[in-house]
Amino acid sequence: ISTCILPSLDDIFAARASSSEGKIQVEMAQLKYRSTRLAGLGITLSRLGGGIGTRGPGEKKIETDRRIIRDRISHLSAELKEIKSHRDIQRQNRENSSTPVAAIVGYTNAGKSTLLNRLTDAGVLSEDKLFATLDPTTRALKLANGEKVLLTDTVGFIRKLPHNLIEAFRSTLEYADMIVHVVDCSNDDYERHMATVYDTLKQLDVGDKPVITLFNKCDEFDEIPILKDSKADYVENISAKTGMGLDSFLMDIQDIILKSRIQIERVFPYSEAGKLQLIREYGQLESEEYTQEGIKVKGYVPAWVGGKL
Repeated sequence: ISTCILPSLDDIFAARASSSEGKIQVEMAQLKYRSTRLAGLGITLSRLGGGIGTRGPGEKKIETDRRIIRDRISHLSAELKEIKSHRDIQRQNRENSSTPVAAIVGYTNAGKSTLLNRLTDAGVLSEDKLFATLDPTTRALKLANGEKVLLTDTVGFIRKLPHNLIEAFRSTLEYADMIVHVVDCSNDDYERHMATVYDTLKQLDVGDKPVITLFNKCDEFDEIPILKDSKADYVENISAKTGMGLDSFLMDIQDIILKSRIQIERVFPYSEAGKLQLIREYGQLESEEYTQEGIKVKGYVPAWVGGKL
């Protein structure tokens, strides 16, 4: 395949990709870029054919390259489809377990991976550079009330992020119950970065989910500035590096989960005592009292569990 100079952005993504899916996404983006570049190389890539059985001018090199690229893209697309199929099965299993999912988004280098590592000891690469993490990472976190939530770290957003490299965003964010927007408030351009994130969420049709905005790196200020985000449901000043403000952030997650659930307040006959396990496993059991009539219960559960009760 004829070589050409690729954008530095693709080089960055290629260097950061570690999972099979990430590497395939990057290679496909590079191949599609090369394919468009071939159109302008003109007659310099043509050649004449010779030998027995040839008829006039041979196949242009540009056509050969295009066919090779097209075949490779087709092969990669099949691989990517299989990977996504496995991931969809894993996601379906998560949905069936009714564990809430919080997707961490933000402009690149805002501190998303640092936040995930701080909360879950995920061991995700966290460095002060662009796109230190390309592949989405999901880890479980147990909240103070005993509830479990899944935190998913995503690749950083930038202006005009190539769509070929962010297709995984849509499936990751579609199944999230809430968006955690991490903002590097120490960056002078943080307001423009916030606008870029919201524009991207709108393009992915996931802008209607509850949003928690975390103004990160507040430890770098002698006096924490007053910061606002009119589009967020909750706003917290934090430092993922030191842990400042994270307790309030986790309380916001609990509040969003409770608001998405239905309240259960009823008396179960002792013959149905096994149903309490559904509340313990998938919801929050606030109280249980054993009376002559049965077990008096108060709690919160997802709608599908409420149907079973």
